[in-house]
Amino acid sequence: MFQPRIERLKSILGNKPANIGHRGARGLAPENTLVSFLVGAESTRFFELDTMLCASGELVVIHDFTVDRTTDGKGKVSEYKYRDLAELDAGSFFEEAFEGEQIPTLSQVIQTLPETTVFDIEMKSEGNPEERKALALALVKLIRKWNLTNRIWVSSFDWDLVNLIRQEEPEVLRGLLVEKGDSLNKNYMDYEPDLILPHLSACSKDFVEGLKKQSLLVIPYTTNTEKEWQELLTAGVAGLITDYPDQLASYLESVK
Repeated sequence: MFQPRIERLKSILGNKPANIGHRGARGLAPENTLVSFLVGAESTRFFELDTMLCASGELVVIHDFTVDRTTDGKGKVSEYKYRDLAELDAGSFFEEAFEGEQIPTLSQVIQTLPETTVFDIEMKSEGNPEERKALALALVKLIRKWNLTNRIWVSSFDWDLVNLIRQEEPEVLRGLLVEKGDSLNKNYMDYEPDLILPHLSACSKDFVEGLKKQSLLVIPYTTNTEKEWQELLTAGVAGLITDYPDQLASYLESVK
C-alpha cells in the first residue's frame, strides 16, 4: 500500500528545502545532457528535466521542441529518429570543452544517476491529442519499468497531460507549472495536484501559505541568487529549482 501522496512527497523531499538542479546543472554544463546531471550530482540528488517523444518513440531529454538552440542540428525533435538525434552535438553551444555531448533518452538519465536520485520530470507537449496520449503512455510505461513512483513527480504547463498521468497511474505525484500567480485558475484542484511549481515572481508568503492550507507544496523556478533564495525560503517554499545547485548547496549549508 502507498502512503497518502502528500506524506510520500514530504518523505521524498526530506526535512529541509530541496536543492533541485535545473535541467541538470544548467549554469555549469550543457543543459539536459548526462554530463550536466553528473556535474550537478556533486551537489544534489534532486533534478528537474524536460522530456518529449522523438519520431522513433523514445522519450528524450531536451527542453525545446526543436534542436536548433542546443545542438548543431536543425528541425523539430518530433521529426528525428533517436539514432539521428544521438549524432548531434549537444554540448558545444555551452562551451567547446563539452563538444560531442549527446541528447540522452530519459531511460539513459535514469540508469546513469544513483537510485537515490529524485526527478521532477517536466513533460513537454505541443498539445496534439494523439501526441499527448502517446507521451503519457510512454512515461507511465517507463515509470513502471524502473519502479520510479517513490522518486519522481511529473509536471507540465499542459495540465491535461498531467491529468492523463493521473488517469493511467493515480499514485504518481503530480505538479502543475504556472507562469504567474494569477495563472493558477480556480479549477486547478480538479487536477488533484501535489505541488504547484510557479515562476519565482508569484511566490509571496500569502501565495505559498494559501496553497499549504490546501495541502499543496510549492517549488518555484528558476532561482539563481542569494536574495531570491532568502526571500523564497522565508515565504515557506519546499524547494528551489536552480541553474547553480553547487552555489545553492553552499548557501543552504550556511543558513542551517
